[in-house]
Amino acid sequence: MQSVAERDFQITQCVTCDQPLPTLVVGGSGPTREWECRNCGATYLASLAPSAPDHLRAAVKLSHYFLEYRAVESTLCAKDLERELRRHPRRPVMMCVPAVELDDELFPAGEDFTVISRNLSSSGIAIVHTHPLEGKLAVLIELPEIGHVQLLVNIVRCKKVGQLYEMGGAFFDRR
Repeated sequence: MQSVAERDFQITQCVTCDQPLPTLVVGGSGPTREWECRNCGATYLASLAPSAPDHLRAAVKLSHYFLEYRAVESTLCAKDLERELRRHPRRPVMMCVPAVELDDELFPAGEDFTVISRNLSSSGIAIVHTHPLEGKLAVLIELPEIGHVQLLVNIVRCKKVGQLYEMGGAFFDRR
């Protein structure tokens, strides 16, 4: 018999304020992220169930796309990158970058994966991957003197280069 700690359980309403929430699965096999109740601020480390009702998504806010770096708070925005990179319109930056595809409401749409960054500018990033990507991504880059920075990217171009795909992404803010 499984103990309570070994079983998945679903949260469908906030344990603090009883507001209905989209189904959050604690202890499941999906990617765990930090969710916040928009009504009272209670936080949950869980995955969003694929069957979660779309009309309840507005009840939660995604605090961090990449849970392992949630302790690193950054309020960095595109203007800060511009100041940091003002003398170099494009800076070559080759590193493995965690990424996750996002749906239209900027919720994670699948598992995290890794891309390779090629260069970085104040307005975007060039990445390389084994498959073509489109739409929106959350990426996590590490900048000197700043640390890990979570950025939202809209893929604006994709070109096949040999066996790989090079994509250009423009940064945008989550509103």
